[in-house]
Amino acid sequence: MSLASLVALSLIGGAYSFDCSIPPIYIDVHKRAVHGGGAQEYGSFVGFGTASQNMSLWVSLSANETSVADPDFCKKSNLTDCDNATGGFFDSALSSTWKQVDDYKTTDEDEQARKNTGSFGEDKIHLYQHFIESQSATETAMDNFPFMLTDNGTSEPGKLGLGSRSTLLGRLSATSLTAGKSFSFYTGTAYERAGGAINGSLTLGGYDASRFKGTVYNETMNLTHSNPFRVRVADIVISDPSGGQKDRSLFDTSRFPNLEEGFSGFDAHISTDEFPLSLPYEVTQNFISMLAAESSDNLDGSLRLTKPFAGSMSIKLSNGLSVTLPKEMMFNASGLSPVAARDKDSSAPFALGLAWLTQVYLMADYDAGAFHLAQAVPEARFISVRTTCPKVVPLPYGGAGGKNFSRMGLIGAVVGGIVGGLALAFVLWFALSHLLLWRRSRAARKLAEGTLAHKLADLEGR
Repeated sequence: MSLASLVALSLIGGAYSFDCSIPPIYIDVHKRAVHGGGAQEYGSFVGFGTASQNMSLWVSLSANETSVADPDFCKKSNLTDCDNATGGFFDSALSSTWKQVDDYKTTDEDEQARKNTGSFGEDKIHLYQHFIESQSATETAMDNFPFMLTDNGTSEPGKLGLGSRSTLLGRLSATSLTAGKSFSFYTGTAYERAGGAINGSLTLGGYDASRFKGTVYNETMNLTHSNPFRVRVADIVISDPSGGQKDRSLFDTSRFPNLEEGFSGFDAHISTDEFPLSLPYEVTQNFISMLAAESSDNLDGSLRLTKPFAGSMSIKLSNGLSVTLPKEMMFNASGLSPVAARDKDSSAPFALGLAWLTQVYLMADYDAGAFHLAQAVPEARFISVRTTCPKVVPLPYGGAGGKNFSRMGLIGAVVGGIVGGLALAFVLWFALSHLLLWRRSRAARKLAEGTLAHKLADLEGR
């Protein structure tokens, strides 16, 4: 087989596996008016049906199915402030493309499915790409997308399921709307519990290179759990330089005898289903002791500090990533802290919740079974979306190969893919043509040498 054929087959095979020229889908996360709701709600900009009914859906790292609220959900549910906490209501009677699916087999486990009840159906999903709030959005639409129409439950129904068996990510990849089953997420702080003003972002099939900086820390997914995002917490350090207290570890066995000898940390999963950190009982007690905390009546179980605190708390992972929660997060306007109360006999998993994610950019690659963590850049000056190529570690803007990327997001992704493809084609053509020229030159030399040898032999024979 010729070299040209081998090159062609190689390129075809690579493109067939993963087409890394497919631009990602960038979805902004902020407050907006939702269908059937009275207040603006914070979440991912998504619509369903024909005509589209717009929603603000919360990203779930454990749910695989996407779900929305039925118009009668709040009549049955005891969810607090229900009318303003669903992410919007989907009325199937108003959509001309809705189809009920009674025999749908959910990819969510029983434990996840028991939180809310409802029925499944199929309809068009609209993923809105919205780079600037003052400008209109563009959309990526997908027909016959299955989702749950939730009619009752105890948790917020409006969720975008991005778990390890995500129906959304699978469908996008299978229809070549994204290069693979991947996403990246920054939660933002412009919602009530976080108390900030910074919008978040969700990138399907890629990442925003301008939204993180510094070292990218790599982790292997634990796909045996419904939430595969597991990390090892190596230390938690409280610092309050203004109060004369600096770098006091909650893991210090000499200071806290309630810890087992040799205590070196604990495993926790990253969660978007809860705001505060859920820590081991002994570590939680150390936090209470050090910062004079007490239980509160807040619905998410956050501890309240009884004294003002102007310091910070750093959570250090075994992989080297250190995330610092600032004073505004440690002691908010209501005195709430980012740590949840915990009963001694609780069996709930330890978790790094949304409070932790306000400082972290999360990048997930299910095709490679890996996820990546980096320090977030909350107030990024521009958007620079890039395609996630499986098994390739994402790089922040300005990293190797990133300086020529457009600041206009998807345009940069498309142009970068085209230019990169043309450049690769040129290099291959250049190498192949020079190889052919070299072969022809070599053959010509051999022919000339052979002709000369024959002439010399003839002369000698004379």
